[in-house]
Amino acid sequence: SLQKVVKRIHPKKQPPRNLVWWGSAAAAVIIIVFTTLILQEPILVVDESLPMAEVQAGSPKAILITPEGKQFNLSGQDSSKTLQLGNGFTAINKGNIVEYTGNSDSLSFQGTQKHVIQIPKGGEYELILPDGTHVWINSDSELSFPTQFDSTRREVFLTGEAYFSVTKDKEKPFIVKTSHMDVEALGTVFNVEAYSDSELTIATLEEGKVRVSTDLTADKPIILHPDEQVVYNSLLRTVSKEVVDAGKIMQWKHGYLTFQGASFDYIVKTIERRFDVTINYETGKFAGRSFTMKFRPDEGLNQVLDILKEMVNGLNYRIKDNVIYIN
Repeated sequence: SLQKVVKRIHPKKQPPRNLVWWGSAAAAVIIIVFTTLILQEPILVVDESLPMAEVQAGSPKAILITPEGKQFNLSGQDSSKTLQLGNGFTAINKGNIVEYTGNSDSLSFQGTQKHVIQIPKGGEYELILPDGTHVWINSDSELSFPTQFDSTRREVFLTGEAYFSVTKDKEKPFIVKTSHMDVEALGTVFNVEAYSDSELTIATLEEGKVRVSTDLTADKPIILHPDEQVVYNSLLRTVSKEVVDAGKIMQWKHGYLTFQGASFDYIVKTIERRFDVTINYETGKFAGRSFTMKFRPDEGLNQVLDILKEMVNGLNYRIKDNVIYIN
């Protein structure tokens, strides 16, 4: 309060009797000057941002698209029911997970019928593939997969981020393909991040063993063991292998946002996808810095921004027309 500020600047003392008049006059001058300063340059910054409704993260949202272009809104009217996908194939949707129940008689379609599941910003969804493999798909991601795998390999194509718990089959390696990286597993648990708006493609292993091939290492695949990660940078044309805490990285599927030595740009893009918002900021202001932080599932957008403001030196933000401006 103004009273507290004045008291902090001028602690209350008992003046000598012969200085009472001069003290009163000086106090009057101080109050006038102080009032003038307040009118010219506010000491307390008032946030004039427009209010924004609290945004929560990670609700089940997904669109399933068949080869014929038929779309199923998995989080809407098509939730909690059996989906007729055509060519004898069906899937059971439960509102937050969709499970494929392939038709073994439809062998003529194996490997040719590609379905696509799209997760919008602010969404998440779980998919059980025809072989029983579980896939947790993160926001702003897309996975393309066949309705039935062929007899030699199991291939899917990912844009975005997904966590895979692969059903073991030594005769059919499971391969996650992205624009710059292929991750091959026999039966294991791993995470792949390959967003189209990021120069980074990242594979992280939690259990088992995987073989990773990139644009730069096609002839010499990298073998990952638990708590190891491969990072491919398409801009710098570099590949690195790092030791990480895979469990923490994969906590996103439980609603957490966890960053370990992450760039500010990476954090901002993750928040944009998670909460389906747009964030404008000066890229150069926070360049060259790395941050380690974690946000709980129950922390909404406003809380995340407030915590970010406390942790990042020089960060302020305002909200206008549902766009976040960081300066």
